Amino acid sequence: MGAPTKLARPLQCVRSADLPWEVLGTHGLKRRLLGHDPESGHVTNIVFIPEGWHGGGVAHFHDAFEEVYMLDGAVTLDGDHYFRKGVYFYRPAQVVHGHDERSETGALALVRSDGALVLNLVHQPEQPVEYPRPGHGDPRGHVFETRVASVAAEADAALHADWKAKPLSADPVTGARTFEAIVPAGWQGIAPALGQPWEAYVLEGDLSGARESWQAGDYTVGDADTPLLGTVSSTAGARILVMTFGERA
Repeated sequence: MGAPTKLARPLQCVRSADLPWEVLGTHGLKRRLLGHDPESGHVTNIVFIPEGWHGGGVAHFHDAFEEVYMLDGAVTLDGDHYFRKGVYFYRPAQVVHGHDERSETGALALVRSDGALVLNLVHQPEQPVEYPRPGHGDPRGHVFETRVASVAAEADAALHADWKAKPLSADPVTGARTFEAIVPAGWQGIAPALGQPWEAYVLEGDLSGARESWQAGDYTVGDADTPLLGTVSSTAGARILVMTFGERA
């Protein structure tokens, strides 16, 4: 079985700034829906957390993973540790968290999951910080926090020779992975096909393709043989958050 069908076609351009905000839950959160597969529930959103936000105040876990790239602001899920702009984390299903959710400043985050993030409440958590329940078993592991600016950029065999990548997480079983691709200013060439279905969000910069131009805030998907964003050049350079799906049974 292939990757979820999150958009109607590969390289369909979704400009997040043009999407309407939808109410998410009952505590003031809103989202812009970038891509969604109704069959599997796999979804990618931009989530807005308002200034002064407080969550439900009860620890909980989900039956789906939660992958987050902080785009702006700061939020805490335990009342102590704050996830801030430029941080990435990957929380597998069955990890208890949300003991004390709040944001004094507000925040904006790209959030990706492989199903609905239904709250399974834990009224008496075993630990004061997030922790896995027995038998959670996600091969990608629990990536609590990665400060992306501190990750070394390196050559990547799947990318163009002039590009670099910052690896953020990977599943050693399926080959699915998430990384930041860095395109240098003035680059011209042919973007690579990654050999796996993928989705991508432009974090910064500009890119031009044969049929579409891309800017910060743009999102799209591609098949295994679809060149990444169909890119052929970049004037100012770019940073792209890339999420591949790997091989699925």
